[in-house]
Amino acid sequence: MASATSLPTLAQVLKERGEQMGLKGIELRDFIKEQQEMEREERTKQCEYEKEQREYETKQREYEKENAKLAAEEQENSVYLREKSLNLSNRIRKSKQKNEKLKQISLYF
Repeated sequence: MASATSLPTLAQVLKERGEQMGLKGIELRDFIKEQQEMEREERTKQCEYEKEQREYETKQREYEKENAKLAAEEQENSVYLREKSLNLSNRIRKSKQKNEKLKQISLYF
């Protein structure tokens, strides 16, 4: 059961618009077909745009994820290098201390 307040179809709207413009017969039919084709093209373009937008957003998320991964790796490498540097500094300091002790011992003998 259709409601009394149902919305008109695009063809009905275009027919009314064409009639208001004074179109009749073949001219009215051609007007409706042209307008429907334009509407289809517009919907197609909109769908393509939305698809491209989704693809862009997906690539953007992948890019951000990769950047986050690289930043984490860089942070880990930085920590590793700091630890290595500190370890090397400690070894150098201990080596210098040993050398100083050896110098003192050699001066003693």
